[in-house]
Amino acid sequence: MKHIKVHTNEKYSNRAFTLAETLLTLAIIGVVMALMLRALSRVNPDKDKVLFIKSYHAVEAVVADIMNDGTKYDQNYYSPQQLNLMTAEEKANLRMDFSTKPMDTAKASYTDENGKVKTVCKTGCDKTFTQANALCYFLADSLNTVGNINCDNNTAMNFKISTGVCFYNMLDGNDGDGTFNIVIDPNCVGKSSGYEVKIFKDGKVTVPDTQSQTGNATNQTRAYQWMLDQTQVK
Repeated sequence: MKHIKVHTNEKYSNRAFTLAETLLTLAIIGVVMALMLRALSRVNPDKDKVLFIKSYHAVEAVVADIMNDGTKYDQNYYSPQQLNLMTAEEKANLRMDFSTKPMDTAKASYTDENGKVKTVCKTGCDKTFTQANALCYFLADSLNTVGNINCDNNTAMNFKISTGVCFYNMLDGNDGDGTFNIVIDPNCVGKSSGYEVKIFKDGKVTVPDTQSQTGNATNQTRAYQWMLDQTQVK
């Protein structure tokens, strides 16, 4: 029986990876991992970002409804000439925006921490509308709140919604002309951990680029960038 001898090429059989090849392989792996992490971050978005943006748009929608509801605020248009002819008392009774109390026909309701439905109106209700608390009660009425509603002082949060997000500063954020600087906290920890939203007296809603109510400039910068990301053309 003949034995067949297999000749091997020692030039290639004992060859290992060179340093350059190893580094190139590691670099490729690094690029792939970076792309995978970026993709995963999109699949699992920032919880604060999702809850804040969702809450922001909910507030925006409710405020738009309030401003277009003739039972809450005067829907008539008055020219500058007409306004100039009015007395201060007449102007005060126009109730065109958040700078004044709602109209006498306005009404809101909410469920308290004991499950009892409470009402807010001019007279004859559980609570009375003021210029400062009206927006808070209107939002509490329209959003799905849980627990206590605190729209008459700012010793604690104003209310919490079913997603776990808390709202603060409905009253102290009022600058006296109907513009509010409310704070939305996705984690319901406190005002300083939230993100400020500005609601103008005419119903416009924005996210300021710098904080004034939360004391947390880092958070406010994040919230402002979140809103920019939504509006930028990709």
